[in-house]
Amino acid sequence: MPGMLLSCGRVSVVSSAIQKNAGVVPERAGWFYLPELDVLRFFAVLGVFVYHALPCNVTPCQSHLWPYSLLNAGAFGVDLFFTLSGYLITLLLLRERDETGDINLKTFYARRTLRIWPLYFFSIGLSFLLTRLPTSITSAPMIGDVFSPMPLKTYFFMAIFLFNFNFHGSLLMIPMPLTGLLWSISVEEQFYLFWPWFARYFPRRRIIIIPIVMVAIGWVVRATLTFNLDRLVWNYTFVHFDSIALGILIALLPTLNPGRALRLLLLTVGIASWVFAASYCGIPDEDGTLKISMGYPAIALGSGAFLLATIGAKSLRTKLAPVRFMVYLGKISYGIYVYDIIAISTAKLLVFRGILNAILPKAGQPGTVHALYVLLAFALNVALAAASYRWLETPFLRLKQRFERIPSRAV
Repeated sequence: MPGMLLSCGRVSVVSSAIQKNAGVVPERAGWFYLPELDVLRFFAVLGVFVYHALPCNVTPCQSHLWPYSLLNAGAFGVDLFFTLSGYLITLLLLRERDETGDINLKTFYARRTLRIWPLYFFSIGLSFLLTRLPTSITSAPMIGDVFSPMPLKTYFFMAIFLFNFNFHGSLLMIPMPLTGLLWSISVEEQFYLFWPWFARYFPRRRIIIIPIVMVAIGWVVRATLTFNLDRLVWNYTFVHFDSIALGILIALLPTLNPGRALRLLLLTVGIASWVFAASYCGIPDEDGTLKISMGYPAIALGSGAFLLATIGAKSLRTKLAPVRFMVYLGKISYGIYVYDIIAISTAKLLVFRGILNAILPKAGQPGTVHALYVLLAFALNVALAAASYRWLETPFLRLKQRFERIPSRAV
């Protein structure tokens, strides 16, 4: 998931002038880096953005109609981030263990803290300030008050600071809507609590047992939780164990370099799996036990297929401008993800309060208005993420380098 924005693999050579202007932490000779995974991150975060910017989120609609259910597959970008996390964390931990003979847990948690916490807590503070704005500023026709909070309770802040926000968000209404996406950060932090210990102490030949057990736990939890919750299963850590476990399993495999035909087949499998989960199983909204039991494994299968299709793809390692742009957006995808709802809500206010709609014809242009809203939301999202990466995250990324044992790009 976006919180796990960490790369490893080949050496990346980036000019120092570009780095200086963009505010990017300088690359160092010998760093391990897979640029194609930044492209994959870009598509993952784009899917999440599209899901939140659907017409259903602007005007009421039947979200279970098949066109909308297909677009709902964009929500599975979160699971793709989970698969990437399982893959990259495992790869780096095992590389450290092989090269140094041990895994330094203190430096691991220091690196994760410096990467995730600054933006995480900054976004919470920003969300809180936005919800304090008067409704005369934050309300608009059709959409109401987009920044309106519910009464804040102590247990909400405890959930935020203890990183069990996903369980809190699953059981209770979220009092600060702008923080809704942060449940996935809790999932990753919970993953970090146990996986490094297994990677450190389990024999290499037996470590494959852990992801298999994770898959089994996911199946059992989904089959039991769905009887008691009303469409709230999506936020639970155990529900997404399949996606994390598949990333771990891919990291344990020998290095693969599939040909073009196999990559296309993997992409087809990924798309088909996600479409099945969204259109037939109704994920993330469906609460039927059978469909949930089929849907989440299909999401994990699709995420793993996308990852396998991307690793080592030479076409995504070129210096072509579109590829370089997607790589950059992948680097700042943590910010794009975190600021997603803030950017979308701001764009809704600007468009549907009439500030930008005034320059359009008065009638017959609902599609144009909505397209303008989506484009404005994405532009705001990228601008916020780029500024955050430059002035907020980069200083902590430089500090994070002091705790590295296996050099990797500090993203």
